[in-house]
Amino acid sequence: MKATLHINKKNVKYNLEYIKNKIGKDKDIIVMLKANAYGVGDKNMAMLFQEFGVKFFGVANIEEAIRLREYGIKGEILVTSPCIGDEIKDAIQNNISMSVSNIENINDIDMVAKSISKKAKLHIKVETGMTRLGFSYYELRKNIEFILNLKNIEIEGIYTHLSCAGSDDEYTKLQFDEFKKTLNLFGRKLKFKYIHILNSDGTENFSNKDIGINYTHIRVGLMLYGYTKNTKPILKLEVPIIHINNVKKYQKVGYDGTFLAKPKMKIAVLKIGYADGISRLLSNKLNVVIDGKKCPIVGNICMDMCMVDVTDVDDVKVGDNAVFFDYDNDLEEISKLSGKIVYEFISGLSNRIDRTIE
Repeated sequence: MKATLHINKKNVKYNLEYIKNKIGKDKDIIVMLKANAYGVGDKNMAMLFQEFGVKFFGVANIEEAIRLREYGIKGEILVTSPCIGDEIKDAIQNNISMSVSNIENINDIDMVAKSISKKAKLHIKVETGMTRLGFSYYELRKNIEFILNLKNIEIEGIYTHLSCAGSDDEYTKLQFDEFKKTLNLFGRKLKFKYIHILNSDGTENFSNKDIGINYTHIRVGLMLYGYTKNTKPILKLEVPIIHINNVKKYQKVGYDGTFLAKPKMKIAVLKIGYADGISRLLSNKLNVVIDGKKCPIVGNICMDMCMVDVTDVDDVKVGDNAVFFDYDNDLEEISKLSGKIVYEFISGLSNRIDRTIE
């Protein structure tokens, strides 16, 4: 018996179709599968999206990219953080595109590609206001001729990352302007195969507006998993009961005795804990659902287990499942109680939890 994260295939398809309809037929999607597909499971999600016709995937590092190739992913794969050292050769040999954010990195890539007599595929990352990775406008202006004259690279894409597309329209428009200014540097010197700027919030809020940029693709992550407006949640977490205690009055429950039992309480032990991504901040706060009834977590959540009050659940037994969240539940509440955002909560779910598509 293990905790299981169920993935609703119909809702995944609904979200993908919603995004396709929103951006129109002249643009395409880069599906982000970084951090084990935001904790959902990169193998399951990669194969599912490939089945649905997705041809371009984004990841955070070379290890994630190579893993997708090992799963049998045939489409384009972009690593969105810099590849350095041996990672460069691995990317080239596995037909993986690399992001570049500075002139030293792009020069290193050119030299590695030359040494193995192959061309490296690159996307230029532009810094427009995230203050994280990317070439500044001035650095590109200074080095553009040098970059264009490198013989062992193919610059196939250019992109940036929006930092406030869900919270600050004016700042986002400034990022659009900075990106547009950078695109104009290249003019007719280089025709990009891929231009991408909109993330999940950007897609929801700006894909139906004229932003003055003729982009080819959008990059979406959590939007596909259903935790943005107008999409359907795809996840349900079920956890088995592994033991049941009949507890005496005033018995302390769990580490530090933060909960005192009431008379004739029945407490079930669930096979999940903070090592699985269920924060201790949820102790004595979160309700789970067993046989349709809300059952509060009692006592401090342990590393591998937690306890819930099942006094009011008739005929409860070992092997029954508790539902932590369901397809129609809002993960925002659980995430907030955990002191996290939804991205953080989901991506923190442990690999000890089984993943299954249904």
